[in-house]
Amino acid sequence: MSTDRRMRDRVLRRELHSSRSGLAIPLAVLAIVALAWLGTESVLAALGRPALLLSPTAMATGIRGLPSVQSGLLVAAGAVSAVLGLVLVAAALTAGRRGRHIIPAGRTAAVVDDEVIGSALVRRAAAVAGVSPDRAVADVGRRSATVRIVPISGIAIDRAAVDRAVAEAADGFGVSPSIRTRVVIDKKGKVGG
Repeated sequence: MSTDRRMRDRVLRRELHSSRSGLAIPLAVLAIVALAWLGTESVLAALGRPALLLSPTAMATGIRGLPSVQSGLLVAAGAVSAVLGLVLVAAALTAGRRGRHIIPAGRTAAVVDDEVIGSALVRRAAAVAGVSPDRAVADVGRRSATVRIVPISGIAIDRAAVDRAVAEAADGFGVSPSIRTRVVIDKKGKVGG
């Protein structure tokens, strides 16, 4: 693989995936504050000064006294800690994803926001359905897009034609990863164009 290709792939990956700094920074600040507080309490205890909040001996006494606390309270605290730990592990292991797709263009590529793809699908669906684009909305995910149309009361929409048009439009974009489309036509229409 050439250097240009590797660089292109790395840039595209950075454009498609978000960093975890939004979660990591507050957790790091919290850990730093907790460790600074513990260090300060230890230094104050070593110098024979009064504690800011709890002295290390008071903390140790509190930990030794945990078995005397109600078991329901300990179970609840353990459950909250376990859930928080699972959330943090899941956040660390799953890749953050931005709402974007790639359109390959020879040796280069364009990164397209999912809202742009959704807007194009809405315009195509609305044109084929014969309704205003204000009556349609699209939700674009990593591998699928759902277009929801609110019809005009009393006017039938050719669902097959709209399905076909939206699928052809999505295929025509040539995005990577490819998008499966689905059209939902609301059962109740609204008056007006």
